[in-house]
Amino acid sequence: MNHTESQIAGTGASHVTDTFVAGVDGYKGGWIALKVSSAFRSTAIEFVDLSRILRNHPKDLAVLSVDIPIGLLDGPRACDRVARQLLGPVRGCSVFPAPCRSALHADEYREACVINQHKTGHGLSRQAWCICPKIREVDEAIDSGTQNWVFEVHPEVSCWAINGCRPMTHRKKKREGQDERLSLLRKVFPWIEEHTYHRPPGGGIDDLLDAAAAAWSALRIYGGNARCVCPPERDGRGLEVAIRY
Repeated sequence: MNHTESQIAGTGASHVTDTFVAGVDGYKGGWIALKVSSAFRSTAIEFVDLSRILRNHPKDLAVLSVDIPIGLLDGPRACDRVARQLLGPVRGCSVFPAPCRSALHADEYREACVINQHKTGHGLSRQAWCICPKIREVDEAIDSGTQNWVFEVHPEVSCWAINGCRPMTHRKKKREGQDERLSLLRKVFPWIEEHTYHRPPGGGIDDLLDAAAAAWSALRIYGGNARCVCPPERDGRGLEVAIRY
């Protein structure tokens, strides 16, 4: 565990006094976050065990915004549908329908598709299947009480809002898309480009930029200025189903 990770986990960090928020994005090596303190100092952090963070709320962490579906229905989630509409035909494809909870425990993709089809009337995209382990990790660690400080966001929706309710033009994996997002996020985090050079091993520039966009939404939530893309729903466990920005 590195130093910054121990701080956000609440271990060995008694000297940390700032309240902070964090935006979190998943990547192949785990979770990457951008932390923003009340003094507006920030650092990129790799979460090795996000579920531990969710189960043991660090006392100085006010808001955690996560780019992952939270709250799962046996049918389409309204927030996914509305987010796709906001982003339009080009970027809307980045918001894929969340799986039902039962599909999270399938052993392979075809089984998950059959379960999701039975429960929701729809199959499951490859993109959704690839992040099922991360969705399951969060789903198993979260409850309605945790949702007092943990919120679902979507980086493309956050960028849409920062950009005056206009979606990004290019894909985030492309150099043009990364440059576009860097230019946008500099408006709210002037130091963001420096952090792209010090991101955790294995974390892509697009992962850090997604975490930064999530952190912007976390600041909005902390300040009481955030909005939901549509009225929240509730799933069978009482979890709120909503995307904030």
